Amino acid sequence: MVYALTYKPVQRLPNPMVSINPLKRGTGRIVSLQDRVDQLNKSAVWKKVVREWRSINKNLDSLRLPRISMERLGSLWIDEDIQRPMDELHCAKIADPSIYDPALMQCVQCIKTTSGIFISIDTQHTAAAFAALIDAGLMTGTTDWREIEFPFQYIETDNLAFARKAFGILNGKGKKRQSAYMQLRTSVFCIRIDGNRSDSYDVEVENKVKIAENNHCYPIEEKSRLSQHPGTFANIATFLTLNDNEVEIACKWHNTYFHYEPLHVSLFFIFKDICRSFKNFKVTITPKLLEDLAALVQDRFGDLQQYQESVTEAHRKWSTQRYGQADNWKDHAYACALLQLYVKLGGTEHIPAILLDQFDGIVDFFDDEITTVGG
Repeated sequence: MVYALTYKPVQRLPNPMVSINPLKRGTGRIVSLQDRVDQLNKSAVWKKVVREWRSINKNLDSLRLPRISMERLGSLWIDEDIQRPMDELHCAKIADPSIYDPALMQCVQCIKTTSGIFISIDTQHTAAAFAALIDAGLMTGTTDWREIEFPFQYIETDNLAFARKAFGILNGKGKKRQSAYMQLRTSVFCIRIDGNRSDSYDVEVENKVKIAENNHCYPIEEKSRLSQHPGTFANIATFLTLNDNEVEIACKWHNTYFHYEPLHVSLFFIFKDICRSFKNFKVTITPKLLEDLAALVQDRFGDLQQYQESVTEAHRKWSTQRYGQADNWKDHAYACALLQLYVKLGGTEHIPAILLDQFDGIVDFFDDEITTVGG
């Protein structure tokens, strides 16, 4: 059977991401806090908050600012009704010797009662890991963690209800956590702005980003205004699971055939599975196969977004018939279903059997116009 699909070239238009890519370079700017205050004063959402404060006649009390002092670590107490249960695995991760640095530890967050007792309301794992490392004899010059002076940030109060609420704020909506993109940006700028290549993880991340950028693919923050531009993608976690070769093949494929679209996350799952299975079975990923797959997606779905919607529905129908109910989505189905469809439509390039055996028969649950040869 002759393979029925042919990729139709699409005119390449200038992509503004080439020049506006936020990871291309840092600004190098250091601004005053006044700059940030000015930004807030111009912001509609900030003006709304200020109006809410005024409407309830509420003002700040400077006496409520926390104090900071160096205290004996042995003077810290843990209220088990406020803090989470002790998590040994979390402490072990904190104390990973490849990244642990006392200079980067947070202050212990606590209250100080009128009797002078410090009760932790956050960072118990930080304090416990530090004390246990000293207890293990891993600090030069001392083995008594109780006498080590540690920075305590505290509010003077006997109100444990305040401590309980403070813990919820410190670990909830009161704190803006770093996104995966922000962490990636940190690694990239450590290399590109600071020239610091001492951290192998930063080097690895920046190299993957460079490979993507060389193929006009650009990581961005979730819900970024840049998501409208071709080649952008926000699923950083999945991107970072690929090795350099997989990033190269996936991004080059997107840039060659779907350069006019944002990059759909299914691309990373597809090519991670293809690359690893082909390598394990010593099968070559040929240029013809790459173009055939692009033709298949283009002709039968239009783009990977539409493929994702179709394969998700096919998986739901397939698993319902096989197991009596819809099974949870499996990301491996992206590559397996695509390659099974490729074979069904007459594709002639060699495909490792493992990719055809998994989700066996799922291809029969695509719509007829998708699976019909010449359709």
